[in-house]
Amino acid sequence: MISCRRAVDDGDLPPQADPGLLARYVTTLASGIAVQAASGVGRDELQEPADAALRGWPLL
Repeated sequence: MISCRRAVDDGDLPPQADPGLLARYVTTLASGIAVQAASGVGRDELQEPADAALRGWPLL
């Protein structure tokens, strides 16, 4: 977890951010998008949840 804290320590994330939570969030989002893509969901539809997730980035 030390390397996860580097983004906070370097100022890339706000001090109150939880890098572990952010990593799980991105992994969960990517996995969900991958499942939908494999099911035939189109690129434009897949872009919408990715854009929505980035609007709320970072989770605090």
